[in-house]
Amino acid sequence: MNFDVLKKGFLPEQISQRLQDEFQDIEAIARNLPKILVNNQIIEEVLNIEPEKDIENLTKPELERAMLLYSYLGHALIWGSNNSEKVIPKNLSRTWHKISKKLERPPILSYASYALNNWKLRDESKPFELENIQIFQNFLGGMDEDWFIMIHVAIEYEAANVLKNLKRYFIDKNIETKYLNEGLKSLDKINEIMNMMPDKCDPYVYYNRVRPYIFGWKNNPATPKGVIYEDISEYSDKPQLFRGETGAQSSIVPALDALLGVTHSDDPLKAYLDEMRIYMPKEHRDLLFSLDNWRNTARFEILSEIDKSDNEIITELIHQLNIFRAKHLEYARIYIHEQALSNQSNSNTVGTGGTPFMKYLDKHLQETIPTND
Repeated sequence: MNFDVLKKGFLPEQISQRLQDEFQDIEAIARNLPKILVNNQIIEEVLNIEPEKDIENLTKPELERAMLLYSYLGHALIWGSNNSEKVIPKNLSRTWHKISKKLERPPILSYASYALNNWKLRDESKPFELENIQIFQNFLGGMDEDWFIMIHVAIEYEAANVLKNLKRYFIDKNIETKYLNEGLKSLDKINEIMNMMPDKCDPYVYYNRVRPYIFGWKNNPATPKGVIYEDISEYSDKPQLFRGETGAQSSIVPALDALLGVTHSDDPLKAYLDEMRIYMPKEHRDLLFSLDNWRNTARFEILSEIDKSDNEIITELIHQLNIFRAKHLEYARIYIHEQALSNQSNSNTVGTGGTPFMKYLDKHLQETIPTND
């Protein structure tokens, strides 16, 4: 089993900022997307795109960049136009589908495109910090939309230190307290970053300007039958049901669950978490499956070597993970549930990933307990 991803976290080592000349029509539409959406011109713009793009020579970072652009345009077309038939024309669908096959995840806007591959340092001569993050792509634009993504990127960056240290302790079997303490320090910092979400992302703006564009097609009242990807033989012109972008597609929490021995009961809610893995980058998905196997076998081998003081730190790590989940649930109430009480512009019954989000988040919070208690 290969756990090398844990050494560096889940942010890519290289992110493409611009594609080669053949994709300049896509780049131009994406660059002007806020204006195009405001002027209701997205259908016209998409129909002018050349359907067949050559992706064979694209590097992995370039494929991710292409996936980001096509995903944003696809969602803009479905949610930012009068596309009542819910059909993605071949101008987008053909190349989008080819890219998704190469990356081995569905043609839909996922967390990997929305956050992981959607940023750079504003000033590369300065260290990584929240205010030094610049977001490449958005739908309508504005500080609230950028900040929402920036918070996720900053969490991913800090999570690399947690994962690296817990790997050393649990998987590499370097049973040294300093690794747990370093992990705890970073997990506490992650919670500090999470607490900053309201600083520049207003609940009303999020609910009305950000959230509507990141919904998927599955379990969505607006797309009960799904969305048709035109001229894709694999789909036989039948509507497809894919989940939308959601933080549940981040690999951080499932990785921490495995390392810390947190389990979820085997029911439809756990099945949803497992389903989220098909939307993750393949290397992240493979890592989580390896961690599952490790948790069910090798993790038990080191439990007897852990002394009482270290167990207390592990318990505190789980407590901090519980705080993270509790804050997520609080934000779901503030940013979605409470907004829905006074605004009917988008459904509050399901999350952007197509789930009864309040029920799911509360359940995951209640289940954050160590298996070795």
